[in-house]
Amino acid sequence: MSTKIPCHMAFFLFYHYSMAILKIDELTYRLPNGRALYQDFSLELDSSAGLLIYGPTGSGKSSLVKILLGLTRHYRGRVEILGKELKRLSKAKTTELRRSIGFQMEEPVVFEEMNLMQNISVYLNLSRQKHAKSEIISTLYENGFSGLRNKRLSALSWGEIRMIEALRILMKSPRLIICDQPFAALDDDTMEWLASKFRAMINSGSAVLATFSRPEVRDHLDWPEIDLTR
Repeated sequence: MSTKIPCHMAFFLFYHYSMAILKIDELTYRLPNGRALYQDFSLELDSSAGLLIYGPTGSGKSSLVKILLGLTRHYRGRVEILGKELKRLSKAKTTELRRSIGFQMEEPVVFEEMNLMQNISVYLNLSRQKHAKSEIISTLYENGFSGLRNKRLSALSWGEIRMIEALRILMKSPRLIICDQPFAALDDDTMEWLASKFRAMINSGSAVLATFSRPEVRDHLDWPEIDLTR
């Protein structure tokens, strides 16, 4: 079973490196109506570690992801990604930092009119990474997607698109991966496939933070957990 920890408590995971990959110190974030989603919220996440953030709709999961990706700065406290404090970065530097990590938003971020091969190639190029066409084909073959490589993403299912997003991140090999509701609307087999990819990313040294609202996610990932409802 996962270990649940109240969201107001500091949460620490220490593994191979002295510098935390992700660090939040006394984060306070309020909605425009004044309601606090986070009050003095702190956590640290190091390499080769996974962390789940649980909460129902409206509990602040997507808001936290947007803060970590530098998409909003309307908060108090300190947020560091790869040793860099987000509020001290210019817009250009924030974009550059975002390119260096892997992330999934609640809604897929893909190029629907491009085919599978093009989607992965463009994603890696935007991340300033170059992979040979043969590497991409090999990754698709190993994961059962070789027959779909010329298919437009608009013709794929929701689960297949989520799987492709995960493969793009896996090929990128980032030090930090942040995912917002990656398991939403997936069947049990696809959830297990995605969980296996997250485990592979951790085994390769990445840190992974994923939000979720479906309790059955715990059947696939036995990771420490922060419960936003507490």
